[in-house]
Amino acid sequence: MSEAIKGFDPIKLMREARDSGLDAWAKLMLRLTGSHEYQRVQGMISKPTLLAIALYRKAAESAMSEVLAQLNMPSREDVLALSTRLTHIEMAIDDLGAGLEQLRRSVGGARPQRTSNRERDGGSETRGVSTPEA
Repeated sequence: MSEAIKGFDPIKLMREARDSGLDAWAKLMLRLTGSHEYQRVQGMISKPTLLAIALYRKAAESAMSEVLAQLNMPSREDVLALSTRLTHIEMAIDDLGAGLEQLRRSVGGARPQRTSNRERDGGSETRGVSTPEA
């Protein structure tokens, strides 16, 4: 009888029962949620909810815009518009810089390059300022 008890593992039996139950449940749910009827009912349920959320979001955004305007603070749209304008300006500056660099290369050896003030002063970035001694 002790040999029969040694082969008995209740934890293993419980795990197998749990796994088979979960597998059966998963197959049933896949079959249910994959059906056309379920998708149609889910669409009918979620459409009004999505519309309500969209209306709430629109009302909240307009209220927030009014509050921000009264506080002289930019709204999200203002920040996005400014970001877009700055990006365009940055691109235009990059294009101008590339054009200038191409122009410098084409002129190349025709004119000697100008030296900057820093190079003429011996590379010092700041000039000494004389202060009257007390």
